Amino acid sequence: MTMRTAEIIAECEINHNGDVELGKKLISAAKEAGASCVKFQCMVPTAFIAPGSSFMPLFENVALPVEAFVELKRHSDSIGMPIFSTAVDREGLAMIRDIGFDRVKIGSTNITHIDLLEEIAELKRPVYLSTGASNLSEIDRALSILSRGTDDLTLFHCTALYPAPNDRLNMSAMDTLKNAFPGVPIAYSDHSVGTTAAVIAVSKGAVALEKHFTLDHDLPGPDHKFSADPEEMAAYVATVRIAESMLGSPAKVPAVGEDAIRRAGRRYLTALTDIAVGEKITNENTRPRRIMVEGIDLSQLIEACDVPRVKGWTAQKSIGANASIAWSDLAGA
Repeated sequence: MTMRTAEIIAECEINHNGDVELGKKLISAAKEAGASCVKFQCMVPTAFIAPGSSFMPLFENVALPVEAFVELKRHSDSIGMPIFSTAVDREGLAMIRDIGFDRVKIGSTNITHIDLLEEIAELKRPVYLSTGASNLSEIDRALSILSRGTDDLTLFHCTALYPAPNDRLNMSAMDTLKNAFPGVPIAYSDHSVGTTAAVIAVSKGAVALEKHFTLDHDLPGPDHKFSADPEEMAAYVATVRIAESMLGSPAKVPAVGEDAIRRAGRRYLTALTDIAVGEKITNENTRPRRIMVEGIDLSQLIEACDVPRVKGWTAQKSIGANASIAWSDLAGA
């Protein structure tokens, strides 16, 4: 059976700080850390922030033009690292279309932006939809709009807090999303600190995990502090892959390597005393016990589960004390 592995997205977002060279370093570091792909955010601040908003200076300082993203994609392609972006606004979506990113991410705060959702649907590309700070009816409406253009949709559970405290992650909501939207793959956008949430998400069937990524926690900017640095991202990836290997197969059958303990650890009917020909099998003269199994055809012996069946049967040959008892040693009543 091929092990399912979740896509691990290094969310570089605006942690390039408006510097293309820093963006390239993020891409290279994410690949080295073992991430599956990188994601950025395409935007035009004046298109989604009204004048006077305290958000304007922040985003104006980090917004990259389409030419910068073309350069980032060229670098990403050169090292074999898939790259895509969030469409923060309609102008950002136009950038995504012009650059040729193969999928579109929709941030949680745009889940009610009907015009943007409709334009994204028209693009007919795979869509990742984050669901932080939303409810089921809002998610359902967004999916209904997006499904007009594509059936390649993935829902990301997340908590829209940065960082998100452990007691507000609501990981059980992943089950709610799976039940509410059957057939839609469920993923997790991880705003927590550490790797515990990722392990839970994988155990709940997450097909993708998104983790904010920085080169250095001490860089200026709002998200560097809680983002994973290269060492932390490598540990994150390693933990996820270990968790996936632990999940294994849903089939409840003996695991590879369990045959030895299955043979040696199970109990087979043995004689407690010498048993004469014609003597009945009882609890007093027999007991299921572990035996030496090397070179033994266990199919000829009486396993513990069959002992009740042979109680009262008689020995048709002499059986020595401590000997294993075979089916051929007994005659049924």
